[in-house]
Amino acid sequence: MTPVIGSARRPDTRHATAPATPVSRSRGGVRVHTVEGAAALTWLAEQWPALYQQDPLAPPYAAPGWLLGWTTQLPPSATPLLLIATSSARVLAALALVREHHSDGTVHVTAVSPYCEYVTAVGPESAQPFVAQALARCLTGLATQGAVVHLANLPARSPLGTVLLGRSAWQHSTARTAVVPLPLDLAALPKSIRRQHGQRERRVAASGYTISYRRSHTDAELLSMLPVLQALHAARWASEGRPAPGPAAPAWAEVLRRCGAGTAFIAQVAVNDVPIAAQLCLYREQRTYSVLPAMDPQLTHLSPGHLLLARLTADLAAAGFTSLDLGPTLETAGQIGYKAQWGPTWDTNVTAVMDGRTPTATTHTRHGDAFPAAASGSTCWTPTPTSPLENHS
Repeated sequence: MTPVIGSARRPDTRHATAPATPVSRSRGGVRVHTVEGAAALTWLAEQWPALYQQDPLAPPYAAPGWLLGWTTQLPPSATPLLLIATSSARVLAALALVREHHSDGTVHVTAVSPYCEYVTAVGPESAQPFVAQALARCLTGLATQGAVVHLANLPARSPLGTVLLGRSAWQHSTARTAVVPLPLDLAALPKSIRRQHGQRERRVAASGYTISYRRSHTDAELLSMLPVLQALHAARWASEGRPAPGPAAPAWAEVLRRCGAGTAFIAQVAVNDVPIAAQLCLYREQRTYSVLPAMDPQLTHLSPGHLLLARLTADLAAAGFTSLDLGPTLETAGQIGYKAQWGPTWDTNVTAVMDGRTPTATTHTRHGDAFPAAASGSTCWTPTPTSPLENHS
């Protein structure tokens, strides 16, 4: 039974609050509650902003608007699912997920957004190993109930990523991530790469084209630049004879309306006033994250991606940003080579999967304790139907 989330009082944006009714404790005194469906949406709207503000290292993929925007795009078979770690009536951290029932009878637990390149727990104590241990035990509990828990793009060095990497019941794969420090230090790049950058710019200049660049700064600009981005994205995939992956235009518009210019922007470069490349980015403080790049496949000889990224990095550095995260990287010569041209710092994401349909998942134990079952809309340890999750005014 889902705990009641209820308070007509104004949300306290300083602190998210824990259930008032005692529940079973996990090891280390941390309780992990599951909240699902409409109750999860209410908690996301009322409590999540406080957690996000209390965790300055959380990426914008955990921003309230981004998460709430994607929950509006869930199919009827899916419902938002929150894992909320608490101790002594205080919320330590939470993890936003989705539970979806597939037509073949399987249940899958995944990230909220199909475009989430960093899945992290969020909250004032999200970096604590004991919190990550408690969340990992709850995730394993979900799998022991028969779910396929698929967490893509956990930062490998994050506490939760580290814990799941160390558990043999989980399958793991890794991908490199590339973060470009800003301002871009061209002089530090290899001579051959500096030469390539210069050749591209000279090629465009010699053609007589007029190059223009712009970046959205307001909600209206963000939404007005979205159709061009989507048209370029669709054209790229159409050139390969495939439909563009991901959601349709109305879905992106709703997500970006929820995010607003305080979380997202679109950058665009044009040749003779015709857009040839665009890029959707999220940002928080001085950190920016590339989400959706798109280029005109008919103008590859002009290197539209280079033209945009060269101007975007210069613009962001001038605006005080310190990094541009290019995200996970396919292990192909094209992707590795392209990102290496910008002198990135390389790190690693891990994808962790536990398939509860396998015999090992349903019988796995650790440290001599059976992993506890996860009841839908309860705590991960013992259901507490009357536990309120409410705000303090």
